[in-house]
Amino acid sequence: MKNFMFITASISLAMASSLVTAEDTLPLKAVNRANEVIDAALEAYGGSEVIAELNSVTRKSHFTTWATNQSRSPGPPWDENEQMSFGAIDFENKTFVGKNKGSGGGSEFNGSQIIKAEEGWQISYRGGTVTPIAEPSFDTTSGPFIRVTAPLLVKQLQDRRQTSHWLGEVVLDGRPHDVITLVMEVGPGLSLYFDQKTHLLSRSERVLPPFGQVDYRFLDYATVEGIPFSKTFKLFVNGEPNLHIDILSTEVNQPIEQYAVLPTNLEMVEAAPPAPTEVGLQEISEGVFLAGAGGTYALFVEMDEHVIAVGGTAGIPDRIKAIREVIEDKPIKYGVMTHHHSDHIPGVRAYQAEGATVLTVKENEAVMRAAATDADSLKLQFVKDRHVFDGGSRKLEIIDIGPTPHVEHLLVAWLPEEGILFEADHFQNPTNGRMQPAQATTKRLAEAIDELGLKVKTIVGAHSPRIASIDDLRRSLALAPAEVAQTSP
Repeated sequence: MKNFMFITASISLAMASSLVTAEDTLPLKAVNRANEVIDAALEAYGGSEVIAELNSVTRKSHFTTWATNQSRSPGPPWDENEQMSFGAIDFENKTFVGKNKGSGGGSEFNGSQIIKAEEGWQISYRGGTVTPIAEPSFDTTSGPFIRVTAPLLVKQLQDRRQTSHWLGEVVLDGRPHDVITLVMEVGPGLSLYFDQKTHLLSRSERVLPPFGQVDYRFLDYATVEGIPFSKTFKLFVNGEPNLHIDILSTEVNQPIEQYAVLPTNLEMVEAAPPAPTEVGLQEISEGVFLAGAGGTYALFVEMDEHVIAVGGTAGIPDRIKAIREVIEDKPIKYGVMTHHHSDHIPGVRAYQAEGATVLTVKENEAVMRAAATDADSLKLQFVKDRHVFDGGSRKLEIIDIGPTPHVEHLLVAWLPEEGILFEADHFQNPTNGRMQPAQATTKRLAEAIDELGLKVKTIVGAHSPRIASIDDLRRSLALAPAEVAQTSP
């Protein structure tokens, strides 16, 4: 019997081996086909040697942006803004320089980042400051520039082809394309679409929870030093236009050291501490907690019978888990959504899972239901001007201070007895405590505080772990934008 079983097993193994050989496995086919696509792309972009020796790229660009799901109103047409951008990268020396000047969301910006290997600086020409970056990362900082520069994506494929797989063949704009994967050092994987005739990159895609699918389109190729570069670039978020880039100039393999020199006419300030990566709790006042990490925070307020959560940025389930360690016996009864922007509504699902009622304004109902696990069962309560929670031992007020330059409706949380105000996106509160000149959004927040007669002592927000004072806000309001002479790259 044992011999019979052994013979049967051997025959089965032999049959399986004859049916599925190494050459026929899907993973191997996917890898081999991807390598064929990569080899063809390298030739199309000037040859493997040219791409291997492509060490530096410098580009000047004009950006037109549409604030998809980030506009003042919760639906299209989206707000349109413009900015000028400059980027320079040197792979050998791990140097990256990025400079942007423009406006959007009620803020003006004029600054740059410089990464030189293990060192990095954040420069604010508007604030007149240079701030060392606590944990600079060449890969993270240069990633957005690489993703919109087709030859640099091909260079990534050349260096990381062992991680690439062929996903299939599709027709794009009437032309057949091969789709392969690219896993960069940082960030979600990309799907790259190469035209089967020209072997040039036409499109790339990646998924960014909670925003959805992001599509990149590479158009109007022109040759620079024997390498095809797209002169036009478009970005779509869930099929809607988000970004249009017109490339004004491109240089390759030219020194970029002159762009990586720190300006001497700005003030060097202390480095901001790195953002914590593990969720932490700060008890601002008894029973009032700021919970978060990585630049996203929520406020949790303990009432007599329940807990009220304010803020809906990413990671709310982890923040709820943290609050459960100190408040075990009270349910989260309400979750307050400050506004409708896509980075401030992921918490809807978490609060729905808790059985909580979500507070918002009537105008944002459709956005909240779309963000829910189940739109029909989502419990909503609408705030009109102001809603007061009276928990017996404390009061919590939810106040709509809109319209602001950022959104039509903004809900802030106000604890009158404690003098604590929680806001989102309207007060820059750097972790090093160095205030920047107030933006239009900050000025509107200050106006609302005065109009409502709020006796604010403490300000906390959705994007900073720092607990600020009303004096910090006043300092920001007193600062004028710096008038700094700049060398234009």
